[in-house]
Amino acid sequence: MITLITEGARRMMETDPHGWTLTLIAVTVVFSALLILFLAFSLVGKISQWIEARQQVPPRAKRKRRAKGKNPDAETAAAIAMALEAEAGDANVPAAIATALCMHLSGGIHDSEPYIITIRRTPSAWDSPSLRFRKNPAR
Repeated sequence: MITLITEGARRMMETDPHGWTLTLIAVTVVFSALLILFLAFSLVGKISQWIEARQQVPPRAKRKRRAKGKNPDAETAAAIAMALEAEAGDANVPAAIATALCMHLSGGIHDSEPYIITIRRTPSAWDSPSLRFRKNPAR
């Protein structure tokens, strides 16, 4: 059997016969790679959170700024009053129109959803663990 040992391997055997240097280098490389990956993933997560927060905040701020202090002009107010007088037969219609206009002009139409769905189970006999499993008779 012929063993081929390169010059570098021969030098390594002479300088470090037990392999401590090679072990130290390998462990250092692995842990430094893990540290770099951890930092890269953390940075990407923070950047994506920053981008998401930046995309969500300005539309709300613009909407509130536009809606704040917005009053109908004289023509619009007259048209609203005429529409309410024309629908005077049913008492619910003017109230609905006034409420809709108030909500629209005050900027309170849009509600913000947290996009989290929570399902809470209520305990019942159908969900009892003793009824879910088949009972084997004692032998």
